[in-house]
Amino acid sequence: MNLSEHFTLEELTASDSAVRLGIANVAGAEEEANLRRLCAQVLEPLRSAIGRPIRVTSGLRVPLLNTIVGGSRTSDHCTGRAADIQVEGMAPLAVCLAIRSLGLPYKQLIHEFGTWCHVSVPPLGEAPAREDLTARKVAGKTEYIRGVS
Repeated sequence: MNLSEHFTLEELTASDSAVRLGIANVAGAEEEANLRRLCAQVLEPLRSAIGRPIRVTSGLRVPLLNTIVGGSRTSDHCTGRAADIQVEGMAPLAVCLAIRSLGLPYKQLIHEFGTWCHVSVPPLGEAPAREDLTARKVAGKTEYIRGVS
């Protein structure tokens, strides 16, 4: 099922971990609506601007799956408001900078471990916070630094 022109519900709920563990990573009506909004407000405008396909490495994660993969208890992935993305031929930092420069209505933008870009939208009716962070591993723990670098 298409959520937008270039993104499907299947790709935004796909999870090798969920399959391996037998967890149903299924979007309810609210999560599906949030995924549609994420696609409409961030992913489609980004794809249009950069002219390249976007690979979603993690979208919706039901709470049990989120816990097992070590996600934050308050992760926007659990509500379908976040995606971790990569773009072939673009460094993750460049993807983050493109999102920021386009003025898209994101809640949070995280350059994570130099490997992917995490982007989320705010809850419906809330203004975009436009929080920019960089995540790095320091002594085995994730450290968040203000700004995208």
